[in-house]
Amino acid sequence: MFNSIRETDRVQLYVAAGVLLVSFLTYLDTVAPTVSFWDCGEYIATAFTLGVPHPPGAPFFLILARLFTMLPIGDDIAYRVNLLSVISSALTVMFTYLIIVKFIRQWRGKIESFEDKLVTYSGGVIGALSFAWSDSFWFNAVEAEVYALSVLFTAVVVWLALHWLEHEEERGASHYLLMIAYLMGLALGVHLLSLLT
Repeated sequence: MFNSIRETDRVQLYVAAGVLLVSFLTYLDTVAPTVSFWDCGEYIATAFTLGVPHPPGAPFFLILARLFTMLPIGDDIAYRVNLLSVISSALTVMFTYLIIVKFIRQWRGKIESFEDKLVTYSGGVIGALSFAWSDSFWFNAVEAEVYALSVLFTAVVVWLALHWLEHEEERGASHYLLMIAYLMGLALGVHLLSLLT
């Protein structure tokens, strides 16, 4: 049952979907129902009006947040913008799981037995959910701030870099590098912290 590569990938995708669902439901249950403290009100107002927040700004975040203000859910515009952070954070947790699984596979080698699967996938789940439920990350996952989307870009870039390393000898592998460069450019429109990745 666990011998084929496709079965391994399928199990990994099911577990990744479970991690995504658990973190999404956690954040959705605890999301701020309206405007939160600090910069949240400024980001919500500027997203709704497509204005300019404090320097250096966050143009890509505001465009995405503006799309969320147009969603026909909830009565409060702030709640809709907060959902952008909820979705971004849940996706970040899923990519964190996938990154941990890649690291464990590189460390332990090919997954061949049920025990290998158990160690690899449970290690990924424990690491990802520990990150999901950490105080700082959870705090930013439920309010309209740029950090959740910024960390999502970082997680996707790290996952793509690891994926490229696995396939660098294959034809077309340079496309991963182009995608990384593109995403890093987009990430600068969210927060300058992305330069550090």
